[in-house]
Amino acid sequence: MPHRSKDPKQQFVAVDDLLGRWLKGRNTLLSKYTELAVSTEASLDGSELNTMQEALGGLIVDYISAGHFEVFDELINEAQLYADSGRKLAARLIPQISDTTEVILAYEEKYGAGQEYPETLERDLSALGEMLETRFVLEDQLIAGLHSRHRPMASKPDPVPV
Repeated sequence: MPHRSKDPKQQFVAVDDLLGRWLKGRNTLLSKYTELAVSTEASLDGSELNTMQEALGGLIVDYISAGHFEVFDELINEAQLYADSGRKLAARLIPQISDTTEVILAYEEKYGAGQEYPETLERDLSALGEMLETRFVLEDQLIAGLHSRHRPMASKPDPVPV
């Protein structure tokens, strides 16, 4: 967790670092998702698919948890420090993001423990992909509204005391 600062510029830097790590996790999640989706078309055996499902499930839980229990809080804190309209945007977007959480975690619960559902896997993977896309769009809007807009302010040098 980043160090909470009362200085907006320091908070911006800490959140920027946190977002970099979190979005790298998003890319890893997308890679595993794509790998699994391609593998279902290649008709891999059940044990290979189960291993891939478990790996994807772990990434899903880690990514979702980091967002809800760390990233969103730090973004809101940053918005408070910059005293702009970001909190209103967060109040609108975070409930929408939370709605995607239930669907995404339902997939993880169904497949994450190594159960096999070959008759529904492709359909469930497709639904998961659509829900991840929806979530990522909402998260990107949140990042743009609560973080990216502060970059010019955080980049300005502090005034030199006279």
